[in-house]
Amino acid sequence: MVRHVKKMDESIFNERKGTVSRASEGEDFQFCVQQFIDEMEIQNLAFHTRRWHKENLHYVEQTLIKLNLPTEPLHISEGDIKKCILYWKRECHLSPTTINHRIRSLRQMYAFLGTEGIVDELPTNSIQKLKAPTVIIQPFNEAELKQLFAMPDKSTFVGYRDYCIMLVLLDTGVRLIELENMKLNSIDFDNNKFLVMGKGAKEREVPFQDTTKQYLQRYIKLRGSEDHDYLWINQLGGKLNRKTIQERLQIYGRKANLKGVRVSPHTFRHTCAKMYLLSGGDVLSLQKLLGHSSLDMVRHYVELWGSDLQKMHKKHSPVEGLFKK
Repeated sequence: MVRHVKKMDESIFNERKGTVSRASEGEDFQFCVQQFIDEMEIQNLAFHTRRWHKENLHYVEQTLIKLNLPTEPLHISEGDIKKCILYWKRECHLSPTTINHRIRSLRQMYAFLGTEGIVDELPTNSIQKLKAPTVIIQPFNEAELKQLFAMPDKSTFVGYRDYCIMLVLLDTGVRLIELENMKLNSIDFDNNKFLVMGKGAKEREVPFQDTTKQYLQRYIKLRGSEDHDYLWINQLGGKLNRKTIQERLQIYGRKANLKGVRVSPHTFRHTCAKMYLLSGGDVLSLQKLLGHSSLDMVRHYVELWGSDLQKMHKKHSPVEGLFKK
C-alpha cells in the first residue's frame, strides 16, 4: 500500500513537472519561434516559407521590445498586438500588406503553440487583417515583350542564358522559386515538359514548346558540366539565385525603357496566363499549368481580362462564324 502511494506521488510530481516545463517554454519568444519553424520543416514546408515566417516574427519581437511590451508569448495580450499594429501604421508607415504578413505569421505561431499546449489563450483570435488595396499586376503587351526579348546579347553566355530564362517564364508561367530550382534531370525533351516542385512540395508537369526547346538545348551545351545539377548557373558555374534573376530582368526593363509595367518573373507569369486565356485556353488547364490549388486565382485572371475575352469571343464566336458566312 505504501509503495502504491509512493508511485502515485511520483506520477503526480512528474505530471506537474511536465506542466511547469510546458509553461516555461511559453516565456521565451525565440524558443517558441524556433519550435514553430521546426514544425514547419517537419511538415516539409519550403525553406523560403520558413524564412519568411521567421523574418516576420523577428520584426514582431523587435517591436514589442521597442514599445516596452511583454515579449513572452504567454503574456502577450490582444492589446499588445494592436499597439504593434498602430506603431507599424503610424510610425513605420508600413503598407497594410506588410502588416498583414506579420499578423499572419503571429496567428500561425500561436495556433501551433495552442495545439502544443504551450499557451492556453490565443491573443490573435480577434485580430483582424487590415483592409489592403487590390494590387493589379499589369501584364506585358506584345510590343513590350518584343522590346524585352531584344535586350539580351545572345552572343554572350549571360545574355543567352537570360534570353532562355525569359522564354521559359513566358512559355510556362512558372514561379520564380520553381525556375530557380530547376535541374537538368527535370527536363523531358522527348515530351517537351519540365517537372517542377511547386508550393506545398507538390510536383507538377509543365509543358513547353519547340522554340523554347531549341534554345534550352543550346543553352545546356553552353552551360557545360558542373559539380551540381541546377539548370541555371552564373558565370562562375554556381547556382543562379533568385535575386540575380530578378535583377537581370530589371536591367533589361530599364534598357528597353519600359514604363508603367513591372519587369519581374511574376509579370511574366501573369502575361503567360493572359495570353493563354486569350488564345483560347480553358481555366481548368490553366489552373494545372500554373499550379494553383483552387480556381480562385484563375477566376481573378478572368475578371481582370474579361473585356479582352469579350473582344476575342466577338472575333471567334462559333455562332457568328456559322451564320455570317
